[in-house]
Amino acid sequence: MSLAAIAWSCTDSSSGDGAARVVGVDSIVEVGAVPLPPRHKGRDAGFSGTLRGRSVWVFGDTFLPEIASDGLQWRSSSWSWTTDRSSDDGIGPFSHALDPDGMAIQLLPHTSEEASYNIEHQGQEDCPARRDCGSRRTPWPQALVIDKSGQTGIIYYMNMETGPGGQWDFRSVSGSVATWNDPDAPASRLEPPLFTAKEPAWGAAAVLVDGDIYVYACESEGEDRPCLLARVPFHAAADRDRYLFWAGNGLWSEDWQHAVPVFDGAPLFSVHYNAFLEKFVAFYLAGISDVITLRTAPLPQGPWSEPRSLGKSARAYENWNYALIAHPEFSRDNGQIEVLSYTRPAAFLRQETRLIELRFE
Repeated sequence: MSLAAIAWSCTDSSSGDGAARVVGVDSIVEVGAVPLPPRHKGRDAGFSGTLRGRSVWVFGDTFLPEIASDGLQWRSSSWSWTTDRSSDDGIGPFSHALDPDGMAIQLLPHTSEEASYNIEHQGQEDCPARRDCGSRRTPWPQALVIDKSGQTGIIYYMNMETGPGGQWDFRSVSGSVATWNDPDAPASRLEPPLFTAKEPAWGAAAVLVDGDIYVYACESEGEDRPCLLARVPFHAAADRDRYLFWAGNGLWSEDWQHAVPVFDGAPLFSVHYNAFLEKFVAFYLAGISDVITLRTAPLPQGPWSEPRSLGKSARAYENWNYALIAHPEFSRDNGQIEVLSYTRPAAFLRQETRLIELRFE
């Protein structure tokens, strides 16, 4: 079933009281794409939130049209924004964070060591380092959470090492958070990192509830993608000792190794509270199937409903689509209409952020 106007319904028994509720989806329709910065070739992900009156969108890998002033032709993080407050006639126009030469600015600035390494290894052959040409050390953004006042954002990110072996030659070596107070300027990274390589990659999705961040981490490989859950006060997101981990049976543990999966999800997805359904909703693209999937729950830790397949996203140029993310600041009719985006590979090293609207019955 391709992505078009569809009708769908399911029985949701995630309320915890045994009562079943029919949740219906009336339609899902494509509504365009988020524009790229001029001449740029592509970018992925696209978590968003309202920071100081703007809907800010955080992107990952961003391909520049030419070599920038720092000697690189790529960014691992970039951002755009719009002051549009309604999606009833589309979203936009968008502004982009660009340098004087029109190149995207790095949202999560490199350390001096990372910058030096990347310059030494820039290019696919004959790089100054003379070995491992094309490898990188760079932070890659994940979920964005903004406080209730809309003044401060927290960006979860992974510190990545990519090798010269192609698009799948990468690994996370640690993780941390960045504080973002000014949508006109880059964020401030917390280094040394908050999370070690032994820990899950916290930041696959995150949601703010009553002053606490609930942040998920999901397996990135394999057919199943079990997701763990951590909780921390927003104001203490940079304090590793304040994190607690869902251990099931109503218990939170100080040890992440006691965490138990809340459901099978995706490496990048979104969770938020939907007032129309009076439930938390999780949207993600299941596995490598491009299938738009929904789960609901009364709480961030669950119990979560079984996955509900809503249809397929537009076919990717190669591989598969990913990073299905909801943008609740653009929902309408008290959440009856949701706006979501996903990353679609459109050609070699070219990506687009597709927008869709979902209407609940």
